[in-house]
Amino acid sequence: MKKLKLKTDLPRSLAVGTLILALIIAFIQLPKLIDGVVNKTTKINDYKVLADSLLGLKGKKNILILFMNNAEQRYGGGFIGSVGYVTVDGGKIKADPVKSVYYYDRYLEAKLPPPELNDPELGLEADTLRNSGQNVSWLRNGERAKEIFKSKTGKSADMVIGITPEVLKVVLAKTGPIYLPEYSKSISTDNIIDVLQTEVEFGKDKVEGKDPKSILAVLANKLIEKLSSENIYELSKLGESLKNEMSTKQILLYSSDADLAASIARLNYAGAIARNTNDYFQIEEYNRSIDKSNAFIDRSIDRKINISKNGDVRVDLLITRLQNREKSIPYIDPRDNGFTFLIKENNSDIRVVLPRNSVVIEAESIALKKVESKDFVDIYEFNSSLTPLEAATYKISYMLPTKVSNSGSFNFDSYVQIQNGGWPYQLSSELVVPSEWSLAASNKREIDSSANKIRYSNKNVDRDIFLSLVFAKNK
Repeated sequence: MKKLKLKTDLPRSLAVGTLILALIIAFIQLPKLIDGVVNKTTKINDYKVLADSLLGLKGKKNILILFMNNAEQRYGGGFIGSVGYVTVDGGKIKADPVKSVYYYDRYLEAKLPPPELNDPELGLEADTLRNSGQNVSWLRNGERAKEIFKSKTGKSADMVIGITPEVLKVVLAKTGPIYLPEYSKSISTDNIIDVLQTEVEFGKDKVEGKDPKSILAVLANKLIEKLSSENIYELSKLGESLKNEMSTKQILLYSSDADLAASIARLNYAGAIARNTNDYFQIEEYNRSIDKSNAFIDRSIDRKINISKNGDVRVDLLITRLQNREKSIPYIDPRDNGFTFLIKENNSDIRVVLPRNSVVIEAESIALKKVESKDFVDIYEFNSSLTPLEAATYKISYMLPTKVSNSGSFNFDSYVQIQNGGWPYQLSSELVVPSEWSLAASNKREIDSSANKIRYSNKNVDRDIFLSLVFAKNK
């Protein structure tokens, strides 16, 4: 692959989206890291299209960067706390300083009228950049953020990239701990979440009435200094790790360009709802409380799928959530002198995304309501309130909208999708078919099969799980 000479026009004093710089350079090497899941020629081409765009090799590209805090979970990733803006042109990189989202939402006078609200799912504050990530699909979130950013600044964006703190951990693993003399703190992969959260909630900037998100900009500046002291091609070693963060939806990409959007979709980096012919499932969280406890929840999903002789498919779903950390990190809120905790009782709205026209037949001890039907899914919602160190369980039973044709042999596909910016969880799936049928083939070695029953379990689901199963009649 032809080597590219990259330049950066950044003064080191600028707090730039360091993560994006590393991501851009890493894409130089991504084609070498391709696995055999899909056609290699197609995948190489898609990586090339993406790399060319991220480097601005076929014309200038403006990239909007959203730093999403998934400890304060949102349906589309996490609460958007800081914002960066990068221009790439022929390998040259220029960046605006990373700024708090409130700079754009509250302090910057809009140069253009706010975009028209045309998505009732998003709620009352959908015209703010901090609340632009509320849709279950990143395609809509990226589009919305682009519209709002332009309304605030007059600046257009060709791409929107969402990033969670999990990506910061990857970069810190490369650089080692970073000392911030302005805050007398050292930040590493082990303490980054606690340090950033405490500084934002009750650190010196907030106490002094300054922008509490300034620490993220200072950290970005220090990372630039450390990384730029190395050969820039050394950053390509981050490629495999960053590719992993994209697979686990800690990095999300949006483009308004049709060709680039198609490449992003084929690489599964678009954060869109997947289509599936039989069984689709996704669970989403939205942290309603002001604490940062979503990072400290053990989650498990148990799905029992039963196919009847006439082809009807029933799913019995059990969701278990346990906040594994007691009330901790007490502080006095500088805004109102109120005593509280950074980690306390978690209150979240939970959404389950099912195939369109699924029929809910039972929801035990929860007020389950349908909030939207769109495209090919139905979205249901209920509230989950967790007391620290105590588990809560929720049961939902529903019928899938399509019957299985079980003449001869039949195929059953199941797609379980991870939330954008989501946290890992334990998954257990059991599928029972009529006794005259048995499993003939599957795409997963981890599947256990006995008689007419198959089981799949995974203790650390951090990416989409696709099961393709073929059943045949017993002879």
